Amino acid sequence: MPAHAEDIAVTHYRDVYPGIDIATRLKDAAKDKVIYITGASRGIGESTVYAYAKAGASGIFITARSVADLETVAANAKKISPTVEVVPCAVDVTDAKQVGESVRKCVDKFGRIDVAISNAGYLGRRAKIGDSDPDDWWMAVTVSVRGAFNVIHHSIKHLVQTKGYAILVSSAGAQIRHPTASGYQSAKHQLNRFAEFIQVEYGSEGVKVFSIHPGRVPTKLAMSEPSIIPYLTDKAELAAHAMVRLTSGSEDYLSGRYVSVDWDLDELAKRRKEIEEDDLLKNRLDVGSLANAL
Repeated sequence: MPAHAEDIAVTHYRDVYPGIDIATRLKDAAKDKVIYITGASRGIGESTVYAYAKAGASGIFITARSVADLETVAANAKKISPTVEVVPCAVDVTDAKQVGESVRKCVDKFGRIDVAISNAGYLGRRAKIGDSDPDDWWMAVTVSVRGAFNVIHHSIKHLVQTKGYAILVSSAGAQIRHPTASGYQSAKHQLNRFAEFIQVEYGSEGVKVFSIHPGRVPTKLAMSEPSIIPYLTDKAELAAHAMVRLTSGSEDYLSGRYVSVDWDLDELAKRRKEIEEDDLLKNRLDVGSLANAL
C-alpha cells in the first residue's frame, strides 16, 4: 500500500480569493478584536497586521526585534484604519522574559487578547546533517519552537478568558523530508504537534488553535535560500486574509489541525464530516496495511 498523499484534493490558490476577501466576505470579521503578533515587521507578519486592521480590529500589539520597522508598520496600519490602535514593541521571541513582558503590556493596554499569532521564524543555511553548523541548525528550532512556546505559555490564560485563537505559522515543509533542510522542516513539524497539544489541553476551555502553512511567499527570509526562489509564487495577503477567516469563528472545527492557506476553505468545509470523523489533518504514523493482522 503506497503512503497516503500529504496534500489534499481541493482548489489551491496563490492570492486572495472570494472566500477570504476582507472587503466582502470577511468585512468586519475582526471587529473590536485585540490581536498579538510576533514577527510583524515585514513579510507575512506585516501583511497580517494590515489585514486585521482592515477587518476591524480595535487593537493590534506587534512585536519583532526592530522597533523602527514596527513603527513604520503601525503608521501604515493607521492609514488603512484610522480607528485601530497599533502598539509596537521590540521583542526577541526566544527570550521568555521579553515575551512575557510584551504580553503583559498588551493586556495592560487593551485589557485582553483575542488572537495570538506566533509568526517569527528562521531559515538557516541548507546543509546535510553532518555538514551543518550546529548553532545554525538549532536556531531554526529555537526561533520556531521555543518562540511559539513562549508566546503560548504567556498568552494562553488570556486566550482562555476570551475563548480566543492561537495561530502557529508552520510550513508545508513540515510534511517534506528534503535533504539539507532537516533543521527547518523538523522545527515546523514540531509546531504542528504543539498545536495538537494546545487543543488537547485547552480546547475544552474554549481556545482554538491552528498550525498553518502560510503559502510560498517571496519574503526576505525565504529569498535568502536561492534553491526555493522559483517556487515562491504566493502573495502574502493570501496568508493574512486566511488568518482573519480562521479566527472569525467559521472554521473552529479545524482547531488543533494543520491548515494550508492555499486551500479553498469553502471546499474544505464541505468535507468537514470526513475531517472530524476520521480526525484528519493531524500528525500521525501511517502504518498502512500493518494495522491489519496477518
